[in-house]
Amino acid sequence: MNWLRTNRTGGKARQRNVKENGEVILKELIECCDGKCNPIKNFSSDQIIKATDNFSQSNRASRIDIYYRCYKGILDDRPVLVKKGKYTLDTKEICRDIAISSMVSGHKNFLKLLGCCLEFTPPALVFEYAEIITLGPLITSNPRNMRRIKIAREVANALTYLHTAFSRAFIHSNLDHFTIFLDGNGIAKLGNFCNCVSIPEGEVFVHDDALKKYHDFRTNTLKQTHGLGVCYVPVIDPEYKSTGKVTTTTDMHSFGAFMLALVQVKEVDDELSVSSDMLRALAELFIKPHDDARLPLHHHVSKILRKFGYAEVMGSDISSRDMGNVAASPVKEFFRLALRCIGCNLGDPLTSMIQVAKELRLIEKSAYGDVR
Repeated sequence: MNWLRTNRTGGKARQRNVKENGEVILKELIECCDGKCNPIKNFSSDQIIKATDNFSQSNRASRIDIYYRCYKGILDDRPVLVKKGKYTLDTKEICRDIAISSMVSGHKNFLKLLGCCLEFTPPALVFEYAEIITLGPLITSNPRNMRRIKIAREVANALTYLHTAFSRAFIHSNLDHFTIFLDGNGIAKLGNFCNCVSIPEGEVFVHDDALKKYHDFRTNTLKQTHGLGVCYVPVIDPEYKSTGKVTTTTDMHSFGAFMLALVQVKEVDDELSVSSDMLRALAELFIKPHDDARLPLHHHVSKILRKFGYAEVMGSDISSRDMGNVAASPVKEFFRLALRCIGCNLGDPLTSMIQVAKELRLIEKSAYGDVR
């Protein structure tokens, strides 16, 4: 009888969760995409528990979880990535992730949402399987096909889509390497839209004070990961930090910091040949307090580049479209582009992620020839 009573109680709780979580998702769908989206399949808790072996540690997809606990599982005879919301995220944030993911799943550079499970509190999300990128100072990345210029270009394509494909711009606003995944073919996938915000039509910014609280939480969480060699980048845009205004520049700054984090991944076949000493200096910049934290990120990076013989990267008179220079040194143009993204005044100012994606394509072409 106790078993029966427990089973009935658990069933009622799951039904209540489905109702309450479903109402929040519906509100998010109406707000984000006018109620129009791809169908969202609802998996049962039994299916998710079976797929992940009851969320066993052996199925954990990452040692470090900022937004979710991620698990590899098998569902309907296919590998899947199950993201179970942490209690540091509220239901609205997770349902925002579900709503935005459903909007962008048709694009190859976003995690493809297969469905969700509303019986859990907080809800769980189910995606086609992809591996979280492992970035850290002077370590080799676990995922295969870790071509950093290509990954940067694909992430830039995803951000461009968010900014331009809909009637209003959507700003990811918490882009970092914990939100980037690689599938089995080495294609970069952007995910995690818990803090994604939209800019009203006809406007160029929106106020959102919640991001400051999130970034503080993220920094405090990652302070515990230094022993794992994790490099956490200062992803917050100085303009947002001072004004509370979220703009497309918010994503551009975070993307530039992500490019600098990519540089620090050491590969045997190193497409961005940079001295180990400079890589260590960059790594220390990202995992240790700055001498003067009030100065912008590009100030500290510029200082390191000059110290290690990359002073010409800082030449503002060098045309970013001088493809002779690009062909001679893709790494220097990669650095220049990253610096321009984070606010360094080098030549023509960047005004959109479309420009960034185009320039990355040119840099990639100079390194490898024609690219798709």
